[in-house]
Amino acid sequence: MSQINKIIAGRYVLKESIGQGGMADVYLAYDKILQRTVAVKIMRSSLTGDPVYVTRFHREASAAAALTHKNIVEIYDVGEEGDDYYIVMEYVPGQTLKELIYKRGALHYVEAIDVMKQVASATAKAHSMGIVHRDLKPQNIMVTDSGVVKIGDFGIASIQSLSQVTQTDTIMGSLHYLAPEVARGEKATVQSDIYALGIVFYELLRGDVPFNGESPVNIALKHMRDEIPSVRQFNPSIPQSVENIIIKATAKNIKERYQSASEMYEDLLVCLTKENEEKLTFNYQESEDTTTIVANDKDFFTKKESVVSIEEEPAEEKKPLNKKRIGIISGIIASCLVLFAVIYFIFLKPVDNFRMPDVVGMEKQQAIVFLESQGLKVNTEFKEEVSDEYETGKVTASDPMRDTAVQKGIEVTLTISTGKYIVIDDYVGKKYSEIEKELIELGFESKNIKKIEEVSDEDKGVILEQSLLSGDKIDPNEIKTTVITLTVSKGYSQEVPNLLKLSIDQAKSDLEELGFNVELKKLTPPTTAEEIRAMEINVVITQSIPYKRVITKKGTTIVLGYYDHKPEIPQEPEPPTPDTPSNNNPNHNNGDNQDDDND
Repeated sequence: MSQINKIIAGRYVLKESIGQGGMADVYLAYDKILQRTVAVKIMRSSLTGDPVYVTRFHREASAAAALTHKNIVEIYDVGEEGDDYYIVMEYVPGQTLKELIYKRGALHYVEAIDVMKQVASATAKAHSMGIVHRDLKPQNIMVTDSGVVKIGDFGIASIQSLSQVTQTDTIMGSLHYLAPEVARGEKATVQSDIYALGIVFYELLRGDVPFNGESPVNIALKHMRDEIPSVRQFNPSIPQSVENIIIKATAKNIKERYQSASEMYEDLLVCLTKENEEKLTFNYQESEDTTTIVANDKDFFTKKESVVSIEEEPAEEKKPLNKKRIGIISGIIASCLVLFAVIYFIFLKPVDNFRMPDVVGMEKQQAIVFLESQGLKVNTEFKEEVSDEYETGKVTASDPMRDTAVQKGIEVTLTISTGKYIVIDDYVGKKYSEIEKELIELGFESKNIKKIEEVSDEDKGVILEQSLLSGDKIDPNEIKTTVITLTVSKGYSQEVPNLLKLSIDQAKSDLEELGFNVELKKLTPPTTAEEIRAMEINVVITQSIPYKRVITKKGTTIVLGYYDHKPEIPQEPEPPTPDTPSNNNPNHNNGDNQDDDND
């Protein structure tokens, strides 16, 4: 029955399924009360009837809810409603670390260290609270688009381990990070988590897990017996101090392993400052009690507390075998087999048997000539792979492998490098014209270098953003079809606004916000009464650059003219009164005229 749109606890609305695990389904949900997106994990209905699962579900999830760390997925709520047992947790948009490795392959060691510092810090916090993860692996670690790492399922992995008894795919995924002591059936501890951290670190640097096998038992046995391959053999540029962290974290003997995740975190902080550090080695000898005889893979999935077992025919009143005796016998048999192989190879081998030569690193044609001179045939169909170590055309592997016993006339298949991965650099802040040439030299088609321009305070032509991130790896065979988009600055561009009649303070503030410099100039007031009556003070009367003009240089100065006061209005002359004599009156007669008239 679909859970979509179902409301849990009256507040969590299930929107869509975003994941499935061995014990639960995960949904994207919306919290109606706090109005935020969350993830809700609901236990499978097939498990809810088992009181063991339910009890551990509550206990472990409640303990994990007390964990608060920026690199741990936060648990908000734990509860049950009807037949649903649920955990509400922080929703982390992004991808799992496993998906990142699948897409990009091996990470640059500086980036891998940054990831591991976050993971180790979170693990140390959980361990300080008595919580062991038990299932640390890239599938349980989220990476946001901004590079923040968050570990999920802290404290509830132990419940999941119960439900994985019949989940072959899930347990196979976990087996690649399984500590030797856990593979022997011992209880998971802090040191088990540290071993898993070492394997995760290896995978980040190598792009793959150290051990693979056709069956769970084969993988488990490799963790118990085989030395972790060297990441520096894969990539010699990795500092020895970095590889030493992996060596110490994955030591077979837990006494030689890091005693705390905090100790591992401290080494991660300083590993790049250590130069010329010697390779860390442990003279580990498997103790007698650790020897295990494997019957078949079926037992691996039917035993809850033991990875491997001894399968024997039923016998009446058969006494149990002493573990120490089994270990001694197994060790003697193994030693005898090795001794026989040495004697055979040196004294009894047929005359046409010899060691397979090492041709890795040779040019293809050089390797062919050399192998044929040794009496071997070379398969005309070559395998190809991208290599971070060997240049185009060089041999990266041979089948049979070097130092194995071969006979004259057998066919050898060579794997040839198609080139090294092309690693994207950080182009932000650099000139587009220069980077365009650099990308074309790397193999990009010019039509696949997309340019988007936008206005910016940066100088014209400076790259602001890039679609492929620094450190991204590209298969050289795919470079001509790979698209990269660069966002480039158009430089500063601003249209001058109309400031007339604005208050001088407002105009100044607006211009400065747009990136202009402002100069204020007091204007000489007018002198006529009419102009004085019409004038306004402390508003923009003139602007030195007219509005709508586009300015391309940030910091251009605009002068604003304004009046800061009104002068007094000048007094006008009073009009003449009617009784006042006027010399201009043609009808006015003075005394002389009267005398003339009398004469």
